Amino acid sequence: MEKPLALLFVDIADSTLLYELAGDRKAAALTQRVLEDLRRIVGENGGTVVKSLGDGLLACFPMSDSATRAALAMMERQGEFGLRLRAGLHFGPVIAGPGDLYGDACNVAARLESIARPGEILATDDLVDRLSPPLRERARLLNSVAVKGKAAPVRVHQIRDGDAAPEAEDNATVGLPLSEPGKGRGLPSLRLSGRRADTTLTPLLPRITVGRDEGCGLRIPSRRTSRQHAVIDFSRGGFLLTDHSTNGTFIRTGDSPSLLLRRDSTKLTGSGLIGFGGEPLRPDEDHVLTFQVGSA
Repeated sequence: MEKPLALLFVDIADSTLLYELAGDRKAAALTQRVLEDLRRIVGENGGTVVKSLGDGLLACFPMSDSATRAALAMMERQGEFGLRLRAGLHFGPVIAGPGDLYGDACNVAARLESIARPGEILATDDLVDRLSPPLRERARLLNSVAVKGKAAPVRVHQIRDGDAAPEAEDNATVGLPLSEPGKGRGLPSLRLSGRRADTTLTPLLPRITVGRDEGCGLRIPSRRTSRQHAVIDFSRGGFLLTDHSTNGTFIRTGDSPSLLLRRDSTKLTGSGLIGFGGEPLRPDEDHVLTFQVGSA
């Protein structure tokens, strides 16, 4: 029998990097300590942990307010953890099974968590519409995203901390250092170059942030570009670009029309231009990078 619940997916952002930097044993111990604290926060807010998901968890709550308060409390603890979290919230009908929940609502909450930036809470209309006025004031409408199994795009809101400045949504992702020359020979590669940027990604450098902030691994000092605009990952044998920006990311491959990403992901193939915040008309524009997928 279906039952409407508020769902919270939360996980540790950049957990792969954590294991690489801290080592398996220390990273696993830290992850378990963080998950214990997250479980405690769920219980303190009247929720139930449905299951653990490696470096995250799924929790359910009877009300949208309690799920949102739990997510905000988790974000407040990030400084103590020394790690960043990301969370997705949705309200909808689910079917309870042994140790799990099933239904489209779970897919929607998981989808929002997957596109949230480190330190960010994303929520759907279905959840935000059920919030009390004080919490609803913290919701900022972003845009709509496609969700597997849903015919229509889902409208997405950002839930901001009460003390966050309006610009804070652009200050989330941690930049990674560039790869060392000469490494990764024969591996899949992604060459990125522009007016002030030039680097190559390989599986040895599996992730890089792009934006105008000085902390980004690949900095694009354009007014069109968000501070933390996008992330490029090497995943499942390819290079995946995920947009986290306000203005969107435009990708033009060959002579094809530009593909616009807004809080969504796409695999980069072949070669072309990427416009971070605007259409890529020429490779020498300050918001544009050229890209080429090949082997290093």
